[in-house]
Amino acid sequence: MSKRYDAAIIGAGPGGYAAAIRLSQLEKSVCVIDAEEDRIGGVCLNEGCIPVKSLLSGAKVLSDIKKARGFGVEADIRVTDMRKLAAHASGAGLKLRGGIKALFKKHGVVFIEGRAKLVSADKISVASKNGETDVEAGNIIIAAGSSPAIPSGIEADGERILTSSDAIRLHNVPKTLVIIGAGAIGAEFCSLFTTLGSKVTIVEMMKNIIPFEDEEVSKTLERAFNKRGAEVLTGTKLKSIIKRKDGCEAVLDTAGKEKKIESERVLIAMGRKPNTSGIGLNGLEVKTIGGFIVTDSRMRTTVENIYAVGDVVNTPMYAHVAYKEGITAAESIAGRKTEPIDYGNVPSVVFSEPQVASVGLTEVKAKAGGYDVAVSKQFFKANGLAVATGREEGFIKIVADKKTRGILGAHIIGSEATEIIHEFVIAKSAGLKVDDIAKAVHAHPTFSETAADAAKAVFDKPIHG
Repeated sequence: MSKRYDAAIIGAGPGGYAAAIRLSQLEKSVCVIDAEEDRIGGVCLNEGCIPVKSLLSGAKVLSDIKKARGFGVEADIRVTDMRKLAAHASGAGLKLRGGIKALFKKHGVVFIEGRAKLVSADKISVASKNGETDVEAGNIIIAAGSSPAIPSGIEADGERILTSSDAIRLHNVPKTLVIIGAGAIGAEFCSLFTTLGSKVTIVEMMKNIIPFEDEEVSKTLERAFNKRGAEVLTGTKLKSIIKRKDGCEAVLDTAGKEKKIESERVLIAMGRKPNTSGIGLNGLEVKTIGGFIVTDSRMRTTVENIYAVGDVVNTPMYAHVAYKEGITAAESIAGRKTEPIDYGNVPSVVFSEPQVASVGLTEVKAKAGGYDVAVSKQFFKANGLAVATGREEGFIKIVADKKTRGILGAHIIGSEATEIIHEFVIAKSAGLKVDDIAKAVHAHPTFSETAADAAKAVFDKPIHG
């Protein structure tokens, strides 16, 4: 006889595990189902956010060593051991998985290993190496995550043609690498492999890399990539990839002109697709559009007791969004009053070198939305800590509403951008004006001082500008 839970969750990624812990805190019995126990934490912990940031951290150490002479420090740079970098990344994931398992144990969350498939609105079939079992639950949360999107006609073999999941496990730095797609994933891998010594060509079909960021930010990052020897091809589409004995040939199309590039490996970084096929949705009245599950503001699907969170929903594919959606779904199930998530105030972050972060509207989108805007831009080269540490690249740009003096958007490229952005996220969430940031005392010397100067520059004049 199957055990019945108050809630069963399909997927142990950020959305799934956050929902499970919150449900347990609200005194609900809960289980989490995932294909493998070693996958607890989902793509983010095992193949995305954490391992990639670990690798980038190692690459930054190498970059800093190369700059050491400028600080009067002589350093002997040895050949990068990619195996050790990968091992460190794997170790970080192992440690964090252990932390989630400990939280499950602490809160009484039951983990069930196996592949889940919905049988009905309150029953899930779980296939494992020990056979099939059924799990019954009053509520179900689908948090099945996403997979790399691969163009039709191309097969990622993990050797020559890679996905992001393959790239984090390489044991050798490729001499030449073509990256298809220059969004957040492509940009981060471009930073990683150029620093490690690869000759990288990064290809983007839109007119700018990181195309959904502010155009000035995109152009600044492109120049940074060029300085490190990367070739950036924008307005360029992938036609095909031909595998050779010793590498690949990427066939590209730029404004109707064919271009062929040979490389040791090709990395496909063209976004991700939701894992909604094969989990039993066809037999239920769960509405989907383009493979994404449709939900309301409480993360409830078109079936009353079934919820969906994270990458299976057509919201920003960030771990921090999945985490918040998981908590919202959990509190909805527990009968708590929930507020709709403000997706317009979700920070976007790219851990490239230099880092990129933003929140809210770009200048172009704000004007298109009918706002009368005021814009400021303050460069880090005027910041004391940036100069002292040799990290002067980049700027903070603020887009504000002239009428209300409120923050419409903030866009940062430079050192610590992914940390500084939260000052603007909180200010925007609280309805503060740029004046409130400008008058707040910021510690010296810190990179955050540039935020205060940028805020002052919107309607006045900054001290350091």
